[in-house]
Amino acid sequence: MEPYTPAQLRPQLVLLAEWVQKETFQHHSVNVPWWILFYVLQGQFQYQIGKHEGVAGPDDLLLCPPHTLFRRHMTLPSTFLLVNFNWFSPLGERIDSDRQLMPNPVGKFVIQDMQRLASTHLHFQKLLDRIDSFALERRDFLLQDLWQLYTWEWDCAQRDLREQAIDPLMKRAEQLLRHHAMGRLSLKSISGELGLSAVQFTRRFKAVYGSSPTDYVTSLRLCKVRTLLLETQLTLNEIASQCGYENGLYLSRVFSQKMNISPSQYRQSHHI
Repeated sequence: MEPYTPAQLRPQLVLLAEWVQKETFQHHSVNVPWWILFYVLQGQFQYQIGKHEGVAGPDDLLLCPPHTLFRRHMTLPSTFLLVNFNWFSPLGERIDSDRQLMPNPVGKFVIQDMQRLASTHLHFQKLLDRIDSFALERRDFLLQDLWQLYTWEWDCAQRDLREQAIDPLMKRAEQLLRHHAMGRLSLKSISGELGLSAVQFTRRFKAVYGSSPTDYVTSLRLCKVRTLLLETQLTLNEIASQCGYENGLYLSRVFSQKMNISPSQYRQSHHI
């Protein structure tokens, strides 16, 4: 089973509460059927979530999966937001195991955008005592937005790491793809020029750039397609000939699949 990113999942809140200057935990360990999220605002406490253990302090977030023993011991009076929630896949499947997550935020994690996190907390505070349908939907939205932000920051960090440890041969591959992207392109000939099999080429390129050579070329082509749609009056067939596609019909099929909008609708929607 392919793992999901937290951003792909739909959260459904069960409990939202905030504890202020709490001096001790009523229960030093819990094991509940929901996901548990702590957002620590002040203070400090020790925690153990499965194999993860350490000290949580201001601006830390903790995530504990369902049916997992969560041990905690207060070392300083603490203020924190507590969220219990269920997680569902895009197909409606309930997600109860962190083995289905990639990246996996279980244990302690942080959000780099502190301003955004503080704003989310303030909105949660406004919803603490509300149980109307709009408020319930808003709470789920705020939690999903938090996981979108976490996944985005993780993805950006991974891209930075890949660029720092760039593979010289794949840098050459990227230059070749960019040079030939708008014309007749043979990935087999490029992999041969690099001295790699097609499988080796795809694997190494994806490890550096986060996408396959084919998807990378498609993104380059569609970037130029979008520019030509907006800045020229060229027909789709004319655009296709400049962007490496056989004809306008095939281009339209690829564009619609990747962009979730047809080329003509894209062009019309950007008319000012």
